[in-house]
Amino acid sequence: MDAALKPVILTYHSISGGRSPLEISPALFVEQMEWLKAHARVIPLASLVSALAACSPAPPRSVVLTFDDGFRDFHAAAAPVLSRLGLPATVFLPTSFLGRSSDWPGQPSWVAPQPLMDWAQVRELTEQGIAFGSHSVTHPDLTTLAAADLDQELERSKGEIESRLGRPAEFFCYPYGRWNNATRQRVKQHYAGACSTGAGVVQADADPFALPRVDAHYIRSAFWFRSMFTRRFEAYVSARRLIRRWRGQPEGIYSRV
Repeated sequence: MDAALKPVILTYHSISGGRSPLEISPALFVEQMEWLKAHARVIPLASLVSALAACSPAPPRSVVLTFDDGFRDFHAAAAPVLSRLGLPATVFLPTSFLGRSSDWPGQPSWVAPQPLMDWAQVRELTEQGIAFGSHSVTHPDLTTLAAADLDQELERSKGEIESRLGRPAEFFCYPYGRWNNATRQRVKQHYAGACSTGAGVVQADADPFALPRVDAHYIRSAFWFRSMFTRRFEAYVSARRLIRRWRGQPEGIYSRV
């Protein structure tokens, strides 16, 4: 498949002015969304997964927007921009932490906890067309859990999202990007697809339960962001993935580099 035809799933976390790899400034976010509006076709995650399941191509220059963790600044800084531009997005929620902060066990020490949205804000955004998926209940490394505990993380989070919002929670995002075949099989029993943190564009034969994404941290520069849908961009993203493997870094754990 030509590079210009391969979909890209983008990963954002906090839309704020900090210097963490998890943060993108509101001004840069606006610039990126306006570029996508003019030069790409932003589609819902559900549309991409449906195309993969049907073995049919997504529209050329397709982009899916995903946001991990449900930071409160999504409500304040990202949602108004998406609404103004008419861009769909999916936000993955760690359900037991909503209305609290991102201080779950296992959070890297250099990540400063930030407030998360509460359920009232999530319901408000649901009415505006934002989709919400599960990021588990407590944001654990799922690969370390016993089968019963894993099922609790998957079932309880899905059930709470659906009961509170009155909408299906179709998609899952692996906390820290960590998954194995056992977790994948359990996720497949409850969801229509799942996002990983493996860096890459979406190939025609991509696994709907381990979808690769491109983290916004790696494409902060206008040069790389606007290189999307080129072979150069695909090679750059693949190189970032290989570098992480060479360093022995789990693909879902960020470093300052």
